[in-house]
Amino acid sequence: MGNRKTIKKPLPSVQPKMDEWPIYKAYNKKEQFLEKVKSQVLLNSSWINKDESTLRYEIKNILYEEKMRLSKTPWKSDNPKEKIFWSEIKQKIRNSKAIENKEGTKEIDEKILDDIIEFYLNEMVANFKISSFKFAQKALPYVYSRLINSFPQIVYKLFSSVDKLYDRMKIVGDIDHIRKLQEIGTVVVVPTHYSNLDSPTIGLSLNNLGLSAFTYGAGVNLFTIKSLSKFMHNLGAYKVDRRRKHRLYLETLKSYSTIALTEDVNSLFYPGGSRSQSGKLEKKLKLGLLGTVIDAQRINLDNGNGKKIFIIPVTLNYHYVLEAKKLIDNYLKNKGKENYMEDENTTSFGLIKRAYKVITSNPGMTVSFAPAIDVFGNKVDENGNSFSNKGQVIEVADYFKLNGKLVRDVQRDSQYTQILGDKILQEFKENSVILSSNLVAYVAFQIIRNRFSQFSVFDILSLPKDETIIKVSEFLPKLEAVRTKLKKLAEDKKIILSSDLDFEGNELMRIGIEKVGSSHPKYVLRLNKKDEISTQSMKLLYYYHNKLSSYELEEQS
Repeated sequence: MGNRKTIKKPLPSVQPKMDEWPIYKAYNKKEQFLEKVKSQVLLNSSWINKDESTLRYEIKNILYEEKMRLSKTPWKSDNPKEKIFWSEIKQKIRNSKAIENKEGTKEIDEKILDDIIEFYLNEMVANFKISSFKFAQKALPYVYSRLINSFPQIVYKLFSSVDKLYDRMKIVGDIDHIRKLQEIGTVVVVPTHYSNLDSPTIGLSLNNLGLSAFTYGAGVNLFTIKSLSKFMHNLGAYKVDRRRKHRLYLETLKSYSTIALTEDVNSLFYPGGSRSQSGKLEKKLKLGLLGTVIDAQRINLDNGNGKKIFIIPVTLNYHYVLEAKKLIDNYLKNKGKENYMEDENTTSFGLIKRAYKVITSNPGMTVSFAPAIDVFGNKVDENGNSFSNKGQVIEVADYFKLNGKLVRDVQRDSQYTQILGDKILQEFKENSVILSSNLVAYVAFQIIRNRFSQFSVFDILSLPKDETIIKVSEFLPKLEAVRTKLKKLAEDKKIILSSDLDFEGNELMRIGIEKVGSSHPKYVLRLNKKDEISTQSMKLLYYYHNKLSSYELEEQS
């Protein structure tokens, strides 16, 4: 394997012919693809083959939950044909009630079930248009560069090159290894999740690596605007309705992901589920879709092609998160209940001020690709061979065998998924890039917290502003002490430090304060001429501090 490096410009595609990309082939033969998914749903839904009363009960339960969803939590993006469809299902059940106690209804119920699965799949299925992807390849870097370049460049160089984008957006990792694995297997990318900006960020990063397009699940609530909905659909986004919790829908969703992987389609999951509301690294993952990589790997082996699936954890590291105020508010509200007090609402002027700051600031970000692993969390070399921690070669097929034969074992595979999830969490932690903004926010909050160690977090967040002022003479020694601990973690390969942490203390402090949450209406930290550091928002300071809270730095003192 090679070494970590930083991409300076987009790399050529590993497979230049887009009509040879697996995502194009799979979605170009949509009927065949969906038929495979439906077969997988029926194969994995063991309750379907139980007694007739169980099947009928399940269908009635699905109908009830769907009608409740449409009446209690309707969304603008809901399919207008849904109400008609579910009314027809209800009528079919009613029409068969006359024979429910006389004859078996299994044949009727299986047909109803088949109709429901097809309805879900036709609503869910993605598309991939080469023309849409090419447009995105050209447009996204331009839009991105407009967001993170400075204001004068926007005004005076509106149509300038996007080269400076990569001064702001750093993409780092063992790039050569990832590209090699793309040639010999299927790639699954699992990023951390902080912001609505994550999807375009990771999309641009994957394209710059030269990888074939990825399919990914997107919430149906994002498909409200017709033109944007069509564009996302044509870029490989399949619809996911998180309001649907019943097992048929969840099995349909998982089967969709499984078959896409067996068709060699690169896939993207956010294993943490929703965005981190606290600003902390994920500590627990949602394992539903993640488990599909285990299923798909076993199916590949069972089919005889043996094609391997490679998992690549990715950490997204920002100086500034657009929705930080809303996210931390939600986190504190859920955690603190009656102890939590909300700030005043942002005014129209505040929104305009924030929009201006987004345009004029250039805080930057780092996208960090961790080393690739197989579906069991083992390291892999450039040829895709798996190795144990002791360096021994491992055959992934052996994980699925019982008495020398490949077998499906739901309980065993569930344990494998948990092992993979734990490994991804470890990679998130070890491959996060600590920025100067993370460091100064952590140090400032800890100084204030130590002053009032008898207070709860909620009390500290409500402190008067004059109680949160920090002298530079108090701040710098603490900064150096924490940086020393971080350097030790970096030497032990338990963390990655941004290059700006190499600056001398005063300069590091200045850069970090300047960049932390730089586009919020209220400043997170500010240094005045009296050598005092202050904050206008303890909640935002707490949010940006939380990135480092996972590393137990205080306990190391």
